Amino acid sequence: GTRESLTHRKKCKKMSSTTATTNKCNLCGKDATKLCSRCKTVYYCSVECQKQNWKLHKPVCNDAFQADQYTLHKKSFDQIVKKYGLDSEEKSSAIADFLTGSSGDSKAVSPADFAEKFGMPVEEAVVFLEWIKVGVKFKQESAEAAKKSGIGAR
Repeated sequence: GTRESLTHRKKCKKMSSTTATTNKCNLCGKDATKLCSRCKTVYYCSVECQKQNWKLHKPVCNDAFQADQYTLHKKSFDQIVKKYGLDSEEKSSAIADFLTGSSGDSKAVSPADFAEKFGMPVEEAVVFLEWIKVGVKFKQESAEAAKKSGIGAR
């Protein structure tokens, strides 16, 4: 009856929480349930294994964490662009002019000034401007790498 089915359910529940895991410890290979809280890409069976593995895992963890941060930042940037229609020809030109001034050279723009000009909270202006900096840095690094390799040479 009901007592038997209750006992059966308890056994099944216990089994599913202990044997259904397919995650293996990144160090020893045993079943693992502890996920690296920073990168969320590897599992450990114990704190001891995680500590022992840290020197090897740290560079991978940092790369994964950085990639995740970039993804989150890009997502926030995209939401801001959509929310304020910053991808229209008119707004794109206005942003370019505002960020470079009439000379075409980059100038320092405060998040407060940007927020006021484009009608958004300062926090969103910070996210937007920081992502623009990421793009500018990438462009500069790409141009330098191309120049070093002779790709951009004339």
